[in-house]
Amino acid sequence: MSDQLLDVFRICLLVLVYLTFFRVIRAVVVELRAEVPAGVASDAPMAEPVAARQVLSSSPAAPSGLGAAAALVLVAPPGVAGTRFVLEPETTIGRATGCAVVIDDARVSKLHARVFNSGGIWYVEDLGSTNGTLVDGEALDATTALAVGSRIQVGDIVMELV
Repeated sequence: MSDQLLDVFRICLLVLVYLTFFRVIRAVVVELRAEVPAGVASDAPMAEPVAARQVLSSSPAAPSGLGAAAALVLVAPPGVAGTRFVLEPETTIGRATGCAVVIDDARVSKLHARVFNSGGIWYVEDLGSTNGTLVDGEALDATTALAVGSRIQVGDIVMELV
């Protein structure tokens, strides 16, 4: 190969290395800038921590004015299956301690997703998480209405709306 062609390959490799580096830096900055939304009470009591990769929650109070209490029930992984979280009118899911459902999983962003009620219908919205949110096995790209039995996956945790 000619020296000019090798120089082009070296430059392309260098550009690729720098792009990868900047992508990693961007992901770190996004995680560090994540803040708890104003709707989440910072003085709400938090549950005691449990083993890594299990779910924690603030005290699960029934939502006011919404009729029957909707809840998220964990269905996977088996170690936490059956855990129930009563939904507030707006419930945040993530690693941050201010979230209503705190998930200690490296694949979950500090503010990963929120589940909220509008007009008697439950919706889920991804909050710009790094690894995304799945609803019934499909990647969430916009706010989506949930039906009873819909499954939400963040990281390795799968929850079902009941």
